[in-house]
Amino acid sequence: MIRLVAFWLSIVPTLVCGQVRKLETIEKCSLVETEWSDGDSFQVRFPDGKNQTIRLYGVDCIEIHIQGDDSNARRLRDQRRYFGIADIITAKSVGLTAKTETKSLLSKPFTVQTAFADGRGDGRFARVYAFVKTADGTDLSETLVSKGLARAFGVVRQLPDGTSGDEWVEQLKDLELTAARAGRGAW
Repeated sequence: MIRLVAFWLSIVPTLVCGQVRKLETIEKCSLVETEWSDGDSFQVRFPDGKNQTIRLYGVDCIEIHIQGDDSNARRLRDQRRYFGIADIITAKSVGLTAKTETKSLLSKPFTVQTAFADGRGDGRFARVYAFVKTADGTDLSETLVSKGLARAFGVVRQLPDGTSGDEWVEQLKDLELTAARAGRGAW
């Protein structure tokens, strides 16, 4: 029930007169290195010089920042259970690997597609949900799941190519299963 309520609260801001807001495509974005970023939430600089914190649609990387934050500590426990990781140090190591991989994949200009829907999270950083395409055109969420560095989890919506959110979740789950069978990343 809680997940259903959270889902609807995340979708409502994207609705305009009963229709889902269109995604805006912003090319030639760059990653802004920050201490607080992780694999699925990070700051980007748009070509106009504006900085925006992005939260990836459809995936969840293991938390690496939990000091003084009960919410993140609970999420880390849930993530550890999901991936079958017994200790915090190993889990945080996987989270750090996801952060490093995201930094590497976004080292060249990339594309952000967003409707500027509220990504919630830490109140200090206004986040928006987004799809991110790397310089070579691959989807960052799919890459992280394929490498075993994220789970298929969280808010989704229709993709820019018209694929339904439900269909994309199934694709992400297939990528996750393949990564798990191959023992990649957290698996």
